[in-house]
Amino acid sequence: MSDERPLKTPSRPPRICSQYKNIIVNVFRYFRKHEHYDHISDIEMKTAKATHVSRRSVSRFRAQGKVGTISSPPRQKRPAPVFDSTDHIARDAIRREILAFYERGVVPTLDLLLERVKEPPISFAGGNSSLRVLIEEDLGFSFKKQYRRRPLLMERDDILAERSKYLREIETNRRSIEPRPEIFIDEIMVKPNVSVEYTSTVKGAESWFKGASYIISLAGGKDGFIPGALMIRPVNAEDYEETMNHDIFKEWFLHQLLPNIPSKSLIVMDNAPYHSKLLKKAPTRITSKSETVKWLQDNSIEHDPTYSKAELLQIVAIYKNSFQRFEIDDFASAAGHRVLRLPKHYCQFNPVELILAQIKDEIEKSNSNRDESIENIIRQAVVDVISKDWQKWFHHALDIENDYRRKFVAYERAFESFVMNLPIV
Repeated sequence: MSDERPLKTPSRPPRICSQYKNIIVNVFRYFRKHEHYDHISDIEMKTAKATHVSRRSVSRFRAQGKVGTISSPPRQKRPAPVFDSTDHIARDAIRREILAFYERGVVPTLDLLLERVKEPPISFAGGNSSLRVLIEEDLGFSFKKQYRRRPLLMERDDILAERSKYLREIETNRRSIEPRPEIFIDEIMVKPNVSVEYTSTVKGAESWFKGASYIISLAGGKDGFIPGALMIRPVNAEDYEETMNHDIFKEWFLHQLLPNIPSKSLIVMDNAPYHSKLLKKAPTRITSKSETVKWLQDNSIEHDPTYSKAELLQIVAIYKNSFQRFEIDDFASAAGHRVLRLPKHYCQFNPVELILAQIKDEIEKSNSNRDESIENIIRQAVVDVISKDWQKWFHHALDIENDYRRKFVAYERAFESFVMNLPIV
């Protein structure tokens, strides 16, 4: 019996890159030079058989080579259903699981974290790689290697600083002699289900489809929501970012929010682009040197105008966050209020965000017919959720704040201990 094994026929690569296309074209050229055929199609057939592609593909690659360079097809992004099914509540729970490791004095690793988050109530459906992408891209954590020691899972310094600043400022307001009333605001897009009768096939049958989209803006504090600040706005586009812009938000802010909130309020909002239009942007690389010098002069920042533009931009980078002013903040200040912005990735500190998420679920689960006013259905859902669950979500957000305060103290204490005691690698 022969020991020789039959050679495996190489399978066609699922995605033909430019390098493989060039190989196919070179095989064609070799056959054309060294073997005599009457027709080009015969050479293409032999090339196709040798390279395990179709003759049509060989012809197409040859044509690409004649016109210009042979390029690879665009890389397809693999869908990530795990991320779509992980809502903001689950993501917050994962973040708190990471910090809980520090509370227990345990070095967090991906394997240990995955073991925890796969259990209810989180029930994370992905694996190690999906979890790593989630915590690095969406939660603001990263593995940082300490000097000659194993990497540690750490929250990004900028996010940690924003969170600490927010918790300190809101606590300072609550402990002050005359605390400002806290007014939280947020927006969300909903798409109610609508039923219509159609008679093209079966008389009286009903068809369900997604109705027009609506933007809901809501505001409220510990005493309840602000009725005059409720906005329900129909929109046509599918993309929320295309429909909610600074002009719409500014109109709502000036004409519905500010006239209806208590005097000297503390308005809490996130850093959405339409909340954050700058009055005057800081200089960048494309700004002229003279404009860069003027910005430094206007803000009384010490500098030497004879410095190069690159040196001046380094000075700008140090001070720009301290001098940036948002248009909305100025409107609030002129009316006697103050704006406090939520830290990045911490929308759960905002009870209105949690309430709007419940309202959206209620609206999109409900079915209505076209004879009903969709706006009335949305208003009723808002009233029902707020009357039953406003206080629940408000106190839930306060509990989350206090939990993070405790976890942050444990995080800093444990982190220093870990850095000192990690084994050298």
